[in-house]
Order: sequence, then C-alpha cells, then structure tokens
Amino acid sequence: MLAHLPSMTTRAIKLTANGTVLHRQLFVLLKEQIVSGRLRNGDKLPTQDALCTQFSVSRITVRRALTDLEAEGLVRNEQGAGAFVTAEQPAPNQLLNLGFVDDLRRQSAETTVKVLSLDHQRCPYTVAQALRIDTSASALHVVRVRSRSRLPVMLLDAWIPQEVAASVTREALRSRPLYELIAGGDNLGRVVQQVNAALADPVVAAALQVEVNSAVLKVERLLHRRDDVPIQFMTVWSTPQRTRLVMDVDAEHIDGLNAGLLLHDVA
Repeated sequence: MLAHLPSMTTRAIKLTANGTVLHRQLFVLLKEQIVSGRLRNGDKLPTQDALCTQFSVSRITVRRALTDLEAEGLVRNEQGAGAFVTAEQPAPNQLLNLGFVDDLRRQSAETTVKVLSLDHQRCPYTVAQALRIDTSASALHVVRVRSRSRLPVMLLDAWIPQEVAASVTREALRSRPLYELIAGGDNLGRVVQQVNAALADPVVAAALQVEVNSAVLKVERLLHRRDDVPIQFMTVWSTPQRTRLVMDVDAEHIDGLNAGLLLHDVA
C-alpha cells in the first residue's frame, strides 16, 4: 500500500515531537502531497497500519491526521474501505506579463483594503537606515490588509518619511494605492526587495487568517523616486495558500540583480 504515496515519501520517516504535535506533522505531509497534485482526486491513501509503520506513529495519531484532512475537504474516510482523495486538481497557474507598476495597479484593482493603523512613530533602526533618515526620527507607519473575495492575501507594513507623507490619510488610502500618494503615478524609480520564508507570529497569523507558526512569504521592499531618494520601506506578508511570487527575467538582465540572488548568511 505504500506505493500509493509518491517515491519522495515512500521511504520510512520517523516523526518526532519537536514543538509540533505528531498528528499535525503527518497532516502537513499528506496535505502537501494532495495540494501539489502528487496525490490526485480518487487516489486511495495507504492504510492506517501502513502510515503507522512508515512514519513511526500510533494509530490514534494517524486517525487524527486523517480527520483533519477530511475536515478540510481533502479526503473522504470510508468505513472499512480507507481514505480517498477528494480534492480537485489545481487549475494551471496564470502567468501575467506585467511591469512592476502595472502589477501594483492590478493588486489595487483586484483587492479591497482595510487600514489597520496609521500613525507617526520612531522607525526601527534598520528601516531608518534604509530610508536614509536619522535613526531617532519619526516616520509615518501604515499597516493595511488587502483582501480578495473576502480572504486576506497581503498584510502590508509600510514606513514613509515625513516629507513625502502629507497626502497619506485613511480616507485617501480607501481609494488610491499608497505608492501613488507618495510618488504619483510616474515618479517611481528603483525598487530593491528581498524575499524570505518566515513563520507567522500571532499578529501576522490573525491578519492573514492562518495558523500561528504556519509558513508565510515575507517580502521587504524599498521604493525610490526617480531621483533615487528612498520614499518607502514596506514589509509584505502573504500566505502560500493564496499567493505565489513570479519572476520572468529576460536575457538582457539575466546576469544582474534583476534575476534575484540567493545569499547565504553563514560564516
């Protein structure tokens, strides 16, 4: 029965309690097989005994994992027959041929925004350095959530220097994207961003409606005007359940930072 799982997971894997309960670890492993399409609609999962052997866990652990999968509509547990995948195959991902500003406009048009906070605060040290302002200076701190079909897709935490923040109000943000309020539609210059995987703390988890410590995508983005003055430092949090990062780099820029670099912060 182990053959029902792809080769990547057919080898024996001993799950150990390392801060996450065992049934949740097994749930995550099986869910990944399903949502990635390795296990398809109608496929039968291994028997409970086979899963116990493969992952060195108890039968009650397997049952709880299967119950959680059924609660999410991913499997159907049939008495005496086993568990069957019920999730439909994901639709092919849509690729968009948009520039950076066009994509910002698209995001604004396709989502609704809720302003969680807007006030003047002293910047975190690293943010002040990125914005080239005094490390003791205040900046406008704006926190928003963008949603689509009533589901939150991005938590946006932005810092804006005082001299370019005069037009940023709660009322203005309801109808115009932040970048237009601070730079206009045609005065955006260089954009520097870095992407990391992270775990959702309670604030991020509540905003995105995901579990605490679930995997999230963290994008730190520094916007400049055309005169190369930094005008916004933003951290964008999103969940891989609803969001993906797409890059399409042409041959002219393949050897530059445009293509993205993996930098390893180890000695």
